[in-house]
Amino acid sequence: MPLIVDELTVWDISFRWSGYDPTEIWFRLPLTVKDNSRLLMQAILHGEIVCETMTLAKRPPDSKADPKYYIRTYTDDVYACIHGKRYNRKLLKWAVLNRMDFHDWCKSRSIPLPEFWFPPGWKLDFEMPELGTYALRAFHIEPEQEGGVHIGFFSPGGVDEESKDQQGEVGIVSRNSNVLSQNSVPFSEKEEVLRTNQRIKIACQQIASIIWKNDRNPTIASVVKNELIQKYGGAASYEEDTVREWIKQVAPSEVRNRRGRPRKNGGEES
Repeated sequence: MPLIVDELTVWDISFRWSGYDPTEIWFRLPLTVKDNSRLLMQAILHGEIVCETMTLAKRPPDSKADPKYYIRTYTDDVYACIHGKRYNRKLLKWAVLNRMDFHDWCKSRSIPLPEFWFPPGWKLDFEMPELGTYALRAFHIEPEQEGGVHIGFFSPGGVDEESKDQQGEVGIVSRNSNVLSQNSVPFSEKEEVLRTNQRIKIACQQIASIIWKNDRNPTIASVVKNELIQKYGGAASYEEDTVREWIKQVAPSEVRNRRGRPRKNGGEES
């Protein structure tokens, strides 16, 4: 199955683009893998595509910044790769490219998108349903016995009538027995919890939209932690990942596609 991860290393891309497995042991790199590595390193060096872990910015000599995030630290190895003389494997595994940046670079050069990362017929991004996915509507229910796991699911527009039993209680999935068991919370209370959940989601999304309307610089993570979202939107009572999905749905495209944090392991040759 194709990959749709947000990031891949130059090493991974070079191999997969050629139809090879990057996880195998390679004593000699295939010619097409070498060519792909040269092409991508040249694109990074010339500023055609942003590298997540190697910036073109110049690091001052007295800077406290970690030099491994600056491409000038690897000048010799970068040029050696571009000219086909030497391929520093640690460097190729350190250089990370974002999927959407790679997509835009291919489009700008009229390069056919590689199917391993951009399968034909697939959408570029997951389209989150207006009221979230089934997985995001899960809630914990304390099991009666030690080691048991009971998970319930809110329905998007009110509690699903099919999950309501004859006594007016909400059905939940039991991972122990793979059958529906009964939640002890009355149906009316669960319905009220659901309505509160939806109100808070809408409030958070409206606040986030206003924040980005005034300033496109804040990241999704910073908006999620914003006091307006946490305190006045009511997000403080919910898991951060859940709130992040709510906020991501209304984030401007340039914010959603913004690159994440650099990786922590370096790419120096040992």
